[in-house]
Amino acid sequence: MKHPILGLHHVTATVNQAQPDLDFYADLLGLRLIKKKVNFDNHNVYHFYYGDERGTPGTIWTTFPYGGWNVPDGRHGEGQITVTSFSVPGGSLDYWRVRLEEQGLSVRAITAEPGSALRFTDPSGLIIQLVESADARPLDRRRDRP
Repeated sequence: MKHPILGLHHVTATVNQAQPDLDFYADLLGLRLIKKKVNFDNHNVYHFYYGDERGTPGTIWTTFPYGGWNVPDGRHGEGQITVTSFSVPGGSLDYWRVRLEEQGLSVRAITAEPGSALRFTDPSGLIIQLVESADARPLDRRRDRP
């Protein structure tokens, strides 16, 4: 029996500190913090859920801020996820470049499938990419912007 993968419910990453994670994803990128829980395996560590206003599967990005809990830093290398991409509306990359650079981030323009993209790192060193898509809704729904 075939069991095709039809999509992702969510993606989870281990990050460093809680406040810089919230500041980056909720305040800078404008993702909605839809839930704040604690890790089932370590009740001293938060589990942040970011996504759209309904928590629609496929929009969810979750993080575990393990900074200060003796968890080894992650390493980029063979067999590892190299970049996490978020889709943004076509024509919005200029807005994002300015917004990110105003916060001191080093932003690199790249060509990605299906379109242009911006690549930068989050406070924990994860590589994040914003990719233009004709079907994308704005990440940041709190402000009027392209």
